Amino acid sequence: MTSEELADLLDEPETHRRIVGHRDVPYALGVTKAPSGAFAFLLRVPDPSGFPKRVTLHGHTVPVIVEGGFRAPVPMRSTS
Repeated sequence: MTSEELADLLDEPETHRRIVGHRDVPYALGVTKAPSGAFAFLLRVPDPSGFPKRVTLHGHTVPVIVEGGFRAPVPMRSTS
């Protein structure tokens, strides 16, 4: 799949459910190029254990690169 096709899949709730499941964790999900050269989803989470390494969506198997150490952004306090 192309990067544009994967980016379009990011708009579908089913994509998030298949990758993140029902875990209550902060995460960021995007598209990147895997070491193999294929486009892949990039999932950033606090703890990378237990997440899928690939998902099948619309008949296509897509790699998922999972990176740990993610922290949700904290809104800055207003100084006014």
